[in-house]
Amino acid sequence: MFIDSKMSMRMLFVALMLFAAVAIGVPAAFAETAAKGTGFEKTSIIEFTNNDTVEINTVRIWLGKDIGDFKSFKTEKGWTGTKSAEGLLIFTSSKPLKPGESVKFGIKTEVGNPAINWRTLDTRGNELTTGRTEIGKPVQDTSIQTPKDTPQTPVAPAAPTNLDSAKFRIIPESPKNGDEIRVIGEGFPPNSHFNFLIDNEKLDDFSSDGSGNVLGRAKIPLNKQEGRVEFALSDDQGQKKTLSIRIVGGENIATVPSTQKLVVNPGSNIFGPGDTATVSGMAKPGSAVAITAKDASGKKIYEAVAQVDSQGKWSHETVIPPDAELGTRTIEFTNGQETITKTISISVTKTIRITPSSIRYEPGDRMLFNGTASTTQPVEIFIKDPIGKEIYSDILTVNETGTINFGFQTTQTSTKGTYVVIATQGQDSEILRIGLGEAPSEQLVAKFDKLNYASTETARLTIQGPAKAAVSLLIIDPSDRAKLTDSVTLGLDGRKDYEINLSGYKSGVYSVVLKYLKSQVSEVFAVGLSTGSGEIKLQATKQTYLLGEGMLLLGSSKPNVLIKLEMYDPSGELIKRKEVFTDKEGKFSEGTFRIPADAKQGMWVVRGTSGPNYAETKVEVVGTVEQAFVVNVDKSTPYRSGDLVKIVGAGGGKTQTVIVTMFDPKGAKYAELNTFSTSTGSFQITWKVPGSIDPGEYKIVAKLGNDNAETKLTIQ
Repeated sequence: MFIDSKMSMRMLFVALMLFAAVAIGVPAAFAETAAKGTGFEKTSIIEFTNNDTVEINTVRIWLGKDIGDFKSFKTEKGWTGTKSAEGLLIFTSSKPLKPGESVKFGIKTEVGNPAINWRTLDTRGNELTTGRTEIGKPVQDTSIQTPKDTPQTPVAPAAPTNLDSAKFRIIPESPKNGDEIRVIGEGFPPNSHFNFLIDNEKLDDFSSDGSGNVLGRAKIPLNKQEGRVEFALSDDQGQKKTLSIRIVGGENIATVPSTQKLVVNPGSNIFGPGDTATVSGMAKPGSAVAITAKDASGKKIYEAVAQVDSQGKWSHETVIPPDAELGTRTIEFTNGQETITKTISISVTKTIRITPSSIRYEPGDRMLFNGTASTTQPVEIFIKDPIGKEIYSDILTVNETGTINFGFQTTQTSTKGTYVVIATQGQDSEILRIGLGEAPSEQLVAKFDKLNYASTETARLTIQGPAKAAVSLLIIDPSDRAKLTDSVTLGLDGRKDYEINLSGYKSGVYSVVLKYLKSQVSEVFAVGLSTGSGEIKLQATKQTYLLGEGMLLLGSSKPNVLIKLEMYDPSGELIKRKEVFTDKEGKFSEGTFRIPADAKQGMWVVRGTSGPNYAETKVEVVGTVEQAFVVNVDKSTPYRSGDLVKIVGAGGGKTQTVIVTMFDPKGAKYAELNTFSTSTGSFQITWKVPGSIDPGEYKIVAKLGNDNAETKLTIQ
């Protein structure tokens, strides 16, 4: 429910009894590390100065309430940055920041002037300072300079604003007490902060955009007397643009009591790191509720104030930091007269968590992932390319420590864009978006917790996308008619578990279409599909496969039945499994099965089962069994100019440099390619046949450590 950090913060109450306005800052007496930030539009620079007596090795940054996500970041020379799956930016350096030195980081966020939470650690990982910095001073140059760069010209103080040409209006033009109004303005200074006032009483905070437009919402207090009032937009220098309007009394003024006891609504008391947490309740209209969180030792770790609206309602939302320590927290709610205390627990609420080594890779890099999971069952991994095609899958056994790690080798010709990584264990899933050649885009990703449900169950759809995004949802029934339309608002962490009550859903296959701006994703789920289908027919489109080659499976049975497909290697180890269903004609096809690049050679079995019925097909994975280290190309027929050649090797040294040399028909060296082997000793390189290459037989020699392997390809 509350940001868990060891930072010291003070609350400056302008009107203590009513909690009308609050400013949050970091006292210098408690902050050994100093941080200051400047911003221009959605790009900010935050500078850290080490005022401590020890070196700083790591800086962690996460966003404040309602800011959304980091779009990109930039570091000074000598520092590297990564983004965790939960949105935490982690900056580290091989040359720690010495006392008296400073470092700058550039960040781009979804909205301008964000509130930045940060934490510094020493070379041993011990926490030094935690703080919060408000970005708000505009700058013209958002570049990050290295220590060798020419120093930046100091930014001049902001010039006084001029509101002569500014104007605003409200909708509706004749509001009543208690009405929610829209404020629309133009001609204001760009990227500036304004207080929205009614008779010099603050109602809300607004900001102008880069074009000087102001757009916001506010509510007129119910206890405002009927008559002429003055609305005003006031800048930070005290200059105002005013508008005089007569308001009329609302019929429901007497329905809201002038006093209201403090109420905190019951809610969840268990949260996990990275979760979005909310709390709400009732209090005296127009007042405020102060919220204070303390750790198990009684140390204050978080403070916030929730404003109470004219109806007596209040709410507060925040994100538990990804690096929050586990344990209990005591939360105090007070309105100045009453205090309510509640206890929450920060614990592991998900059985599986996956973190990438980076959120962006370059073609040819190896994507690396590590995480934790329950030791009771394996973890299934799927990776989809930018067009949504599944290009990698694996089943990982979790060791006794509960840790897992895996990787995916890209090539120089891999498609650039956003890759989706899905890790599933039981009903829990972790969804990551990784960029190749560019930053990952904020596309929608969705996944059901299973494929087939009974009509008495509730389907759970995990949706991930931009923070606070309003996503439209459409469910289409087996007759291609709209079954349900809805709007889903994602949380601050960009995630939402949407539940579908299947009562009244007839048997069949349903489609779900999700849309947000230009992003769209579709998923399917089934209700009431049977097993025990009778005869099953199953076959692969060919009988011989090379290492790393994809497989297309075709089959048939009765219409609308559920079939489980499983692939086993020659030793009987399960390599991949997936549930599919037959269509209205009893047909099915599945193209996501793939022979691993480090597969064992021999006879592989793919089995389809439905209740007591099953069928299987056998395929041969070819290779030279006598040779420990082998290399192959993806087909034996000739290649042409422009074709892509997949060069696959297996059985060599683990995590080592691989040098692949190609010799032309005359024996002269034609090309040399480099990559790295995986933790299992396999590798894969994709090479595009040039347009000017001479036809003939080419020899390929792969060298991995002390091992060498050869193969040939023909170009016509």
